[in-house]
Amino acid sequence: MKLLSRAQCGERLGSIFPPEVVEDPRTVSGPLAAAAVYVCIYLGAFEGHNPIRPSMVLWMCDAVATRARRASPKRFAEEREQWYRAALRGHKALIELLTEWEIDHRPWYADNSREPLRDEVFREWLRLGPMEHDPSLSTTSPRPAWTLREEFAALFKPQLTDEELGESIRSWQDDNLGTVGRARIRLASERAAAAHAVEVRLPNGSARPLAPGDSSLILKGIIEQLASHLLGQPGVVAISQSRKKIDVLDEELLRELGLTTQAAELLPDALLFDGEEGRFWFVEAVATDGEIHEGRKSELLRWADNHAINADRCGFVTGFLSRTHEAFRRRVSRLAWGTHAWFLDEPDRIVRLEDLPELGHQTPSDVG
Repeated sequence: MKLLSRAQCGERLGSIFPPEVVEDPRTVSGPLAAAAVYVCIYLGAFEGHNPIRPSMVLWMCDAVATRARRASPKRFAEEREQWYRAALRGHKALIELLTEWEIDHRPWYADNSREPLRDEVFREWLRLGPMEHDPSLSTTSPRPAWTLREEFAALFKPQLTDEELGESIRSWQDDNLGTVGRARIRLASERAAAAHAVEVRLPNGSARPLAPGDSSLILKGIIEQLASHLLGQPGVVAISQSRKKIDVLDEELLRELGLTTQAAELLPDALLFDGEEGRFWFVEAVATDGEIHEGRKSELLRWADNHAINADRCGFVTGFLSRTHEAFRRRVSRLAWGTHAWFLDEPDRIVRLEDLPELGHQTPSDVG
């Protein structure tokens, strides 16, 4: 019978749940998850039919998988029914059956892996959509209650390959991983393309190339998506990148503002201007480091002061790929107060690091 191997199931899980899409890919696409997919498919445990217990995954072995691969469709159907019925009775009954098959039973996992499989893999799959659980039973019930959803199981058909497989995975992701999940999927594709080239569309309609890489992808998102929300009348004055230190994007605006830019100046990755509020925005795009911390904020304010720009006319944004990305997790504690953090995979939201207003001697009722 043609089935994907446990290793092949793991490879497909990695494509369905890449690191850019889920916070803990090892839980939902690691070796234990791959074993669970294989056993569910072997037993036909789909949408309430032939439900399994976590222990059934642990008791599977390579010899049974090899036997299944070599069996005719008729023999496969008969033997998997025998395996399932024996496993329902317990481990001892399963070993007795395998002894009849002349198999020296070497299970994939020890019984102490049952709780991690149930409490981590299955429950996360339940949340993300691949799995369902019999609602009449508690999730800790020893009775068989877990099955894969058919649309998820269909992603593991051996005949599904190449472009057809990719399209099926994208379709399932779009239907099941939610707004943030879909944004992260799109971001993963954009990051792959950004390794070669990035082009940003400016508010004035022109386009400029940026250096390849994640930082440019973040910068592109801030200019094309965030600026229109945050700025009433957005303009991009200049972009500063290591390969081309200062790229003046609107020379006419620069002259009108009476500004000069020099390569020796420590400008941010981008300098934006809001024509409606008369406010400058300093932008840093962080793929690894370079956030606007207190020291960096002071440097930028000194630059502003040297160009007769008051501090109250300055805004600050540090952009990241995602709240789950390691760059943000490492740098969040260093972000300066009075600045903002923005994430490419959640473009309609922004984090404001602000002081609480002075409450004075207000009573709780005054505050509420």
